[in-house]
Amino acid sequence: MSMPHTRRVVDASQFPPLRPVPGYLAVVDFVRREISLGRLLPGDRLPAERRLAEQLGVARETLRQALRVLEGGGFLSIERGANGGAVILADVVDDAVLRSELRTRKDSLVQLIEYRAEIESSAARLAATKRTDADVDAMRAAQAELSGAEDKDVSRSADTAFHLAVATAAGNPFLLQAVEDARATMFFPVDLATFEFVKETSHRGHEAVLRAIADRDPDAAAAAMREHVEQTRVDLMALIDAE
Repeated sequence: MSMPHTRRVVDASQFPPLRPVPGYLAVVDFVRREISLGRLLPGDRLPAERRLAEQLGVARETLRQALRVLEGGGFLSIERGANGGAVILADVVDDAVLRSELRTRKDSLVQLIEYRAEIESSAARLAATKRTDADVDAMRAAQAELSGAEDKDVSRSADTAFHLAVATAAGNPFLLQAVEDARATMFFPVDLATFEFVKETSHRGHEAVLRAIADRDPDAAAAAMREHVEQTRVDLMALIDAE
């Protein structure tokens, strides 16, 4: 017979104060995430205020406040007039500033890459066993877009599309969310790297992953994805340490 649990009086000081997040910050975070994932590209025009507010489930004034914050942060510009609206801006970052940011975050980036290696290799393994022909077509379409990309923003978008196509093929929504979250965090500094680094490294790694998934070889798919993510680490460290 189990002994009754002794009730404790919990010390309230162990709980941090809960700070409500203003609604406009949720919109800011959403738009920044979509930019980081490459689903919003420079030059893209957001839907009209009324439609966007309804889609996001926020009041128009909340949306306007978020757009003002995003405009102040250099993520978009607000064009006036009948044909105006919010337009996504291109990144303009000095190379020295980029390297300084990467060096500051070096330890956390390595940890994030280790995490990506684990979850994305698992996704590739599952994808090789569960994938459909439509899944493989989606990966090939992303590769074709990456091959034809002429700037880093389209390259980034195609790279994300490939990795999320693999995660989707794994057939596990929790794994898909984990892959998307990791990539959104990763792309903050990585999407500012040179176009050649993002495109060429990604394309080579994707080809090996795609072949293994198409062949329904889970071990090869997991190994190829792990090697691809590891190459990302090597390239990033080279970029960080460059003079």
